[in-house]
Amino acid sequence: MEHCQNPWKDKCKSENIKLYILFKGEKRPICSQCWSKIAEQDESW
Repeated sequence: MEHCQNPWKDKCKSENIKLYILFKGEKRPICSQCWSKIAEQDESW
């Protein structure tokens, strides 16, 4: 099973994948909890 690969939170192991992002040319699964935090930030990838 796939787990979250949030580039800003390395230790997240959630398997509740909400979407995928392209980060530095690599497709990464993101869980719903991490996505809600990422969406509120002013991060650029």
